[in-house]
Amino acid sequence: MKKAFQNIINFSIQFNIPICLFGLYVLITHTFGWQNCIIKLTIGFPCPGCGMSRAMFALLQFDFVKAFEYNPFIFALPVFILGIAFKHLSIVKKIVNNKWVGIGLVGLVLLVYILRFVYVYPKVPMDYYKQNLFALFISLFK
Repeated sequence: MKKAFQNIINFSIQFNIPICLFGLYVLITHTFGWQNCIIKLTIGFPCPGCGMSRAMFALLQFDFVKAFEYNPFIFALPVFILGIAFKHLSIVKKIVNNKWVGIGLVGLVLLVYILRFVYVYPKVPMDYYKQNLFALFISLFK
């Protein structure tokens, strides 16, 4: 168990600059009332991760249905954290290094993303952000 905690600490140390930059970005966008999803801010359409923050807050309130509605991948987050914690185990190494697992995960993410557009769009969090940078850029040439 000590090795698992050490893996999580090492992961945090290894990615502390990107994590801090992301936190600063969220703080700035929240302070100014901007859209905090980089993809949504840029092109207006949500990314596959949109709704994860809201889903996390719903989970903290034990509202599992609402968390699933915001983003079903919130329930994969503990598996990801466990994968980081136990990456030293051979079975975890085999799973992480298997290309078919990676292809399957990418396919699953794309499938869920498409289904969210079909069944959730245009409701939050799969709504269109009208003040996106791409639309502002295009409006400069009209």
